[in-house]
Order: sequence, then structure tokens, then C-alpha cells
Amino acid sequence: MNPGTEHFPRELTSQEKLLLFSVLPEEKPGYRAYREKIDKLAVTGYGRSKNNNFILGNKNTIPDLSFSSSPVFAAGIAAIPGDEIDILIHEEVDDEIEFDLSLKNSDVIQVDFELIDKWSYSNWNPGDKSPNDQKEVREIIISPDKYILVFAPTHKKIWMHVFENGVNNLIPLTNFYNELMGFKRIKDPGEALNPRSFFQKLDEFSDYELMNAFVLYNKYMKRFKTDFSKYLKNPVIKRKKSITDLFRKDKD
Repeated sequence: MNPGTEHFPRELTSQEKLLLFSVLPEEKPGYRAYREKIDKLAVTGYGRSKNNNFILGNKNTIPDLSFSSSPVFAAGIAAIPGDEIDILIHEEVDDEIEFDLSLKNSDVIQVDFELIDKWSYSNWNPGDKSPNDQKEVREIIISPDKYILVFAPTHKKIWMHVFENGVNNLIPLTNFYNELMGFKRIKDPGEALNPRSFFQKLDEFSDYELMNAFVLYNKYMKRFKTDFSKYLKNPVIKRKKSITDLFRKDKD
């Protein structure tokens, strides 16, 4: 896995597949389907940041880097001697899947690394505490046995758990926060443009406000085909455009 010395297309290495599959639990249908997709694809080239960032696609195709990265589908950490590997797998777009394997303390993943431990957001299930650190999370039931919106303060992560396929869909904080500020009609730039403050103030927001923020987020980002507004006891309040609309883009 030496950046700049690759020849494409190529098959995934056994180490790459081990890392990718570590955040795709086979017992969950949604992640198992992703494993099957990955098994049919080849590494066709580098991704947008090159170092250990690659594109999976059909053999003899060239990666399309003309648009920004798609939302993250699965994420986790693998511990190896003296280092950690941050694992990201993006949502599939036009038969292409971007993935990133980033070391914290070096640039090159050794071929014969030893996997000491691993954890991922994919393994979380309703009622669980947050992955790895076992801290409290806030669960908002959108629809019983269908959807749960989850907030993990220590990780500063948000995800939507889908019962049907077991997938925990990670929601970018900035975009979610923008919709929350718009819904609450907060215009003060010091608060409206400060998503980092969200988890410090999480308890100040009601379930209804957070649910509406998610409904608005999905309305504009179209991550899910479901119309979540039908699960609200009261209709979504239409909001006026605000300063946060300048930053509406699906990103972390």
C-alpha cells in the first residue's frame, strides 16, 4: 500500500478487504449486500486525496472524480501495533465505491500488519451504548421497529438506524445543524454558524426539534426515499431561508 506506486486496475489486497469488511458486519443485511458489491469490484484508481484513498469500480473503468465524495456509508477504527487505521467506506454512486484507510501516525500501511482490535458504528444496535467507549447515547424513535435517530455526544456523531437492513446511516453534523438552526429561526451567526457547539447543548433541544431538523435535512439532501414527515405528530414547520443555507452541502 505505497502511495504513488500503484498500477490499476487491481484486486483488493487481503489486508484491505479485512479492514473494509471489519466495518461491514455480515449478520446485517444492508452491510452484507455491500460486501457482495465490493467482492465484484476492482480497485480502479486513486480517490480524491490519494494516500490510501481509492475507488472501487468495474474493471477497465476510470474513476469519475468530477464530483465531491458521496456520504459515508460505514466507518470504524482498526488498532494495529503502535497505530490506528481510520476506515471509511462511502455510499455507492454509479457502480463506484470510494474508500479511505488512514493511519494516524504514518502514511504507509504495512503488508503484514497485526490487527489487535477493531470497532465500528455499523455494529451498533438499538439499546446499545456508543461504540468503543460505551458512553450514553440519545435515541429518538422516529417510528417503532422502523427508524431510530441516534446522537452520540462523545463521538460527536449522528446516525439513523434502519431496522429493515440494520444499517446505521451516518448524518453529517454540519448539514443537520444548519437545518436545526433554520427550523428554530436562530439568526445569530455566533450560534447559527457554530455546529461544534451542538453536542454541548444537545439536552437543550427537544425530540420534536431534532426530528424536524432531520426531516428538513433529508428533504434537501435526499439521503432516504422515505417521507419522514409522516412520522411527526405535528406537520413540519416550513422555514424561511437563513444564513445557514449558504453552507448547505452534505459534508461532515
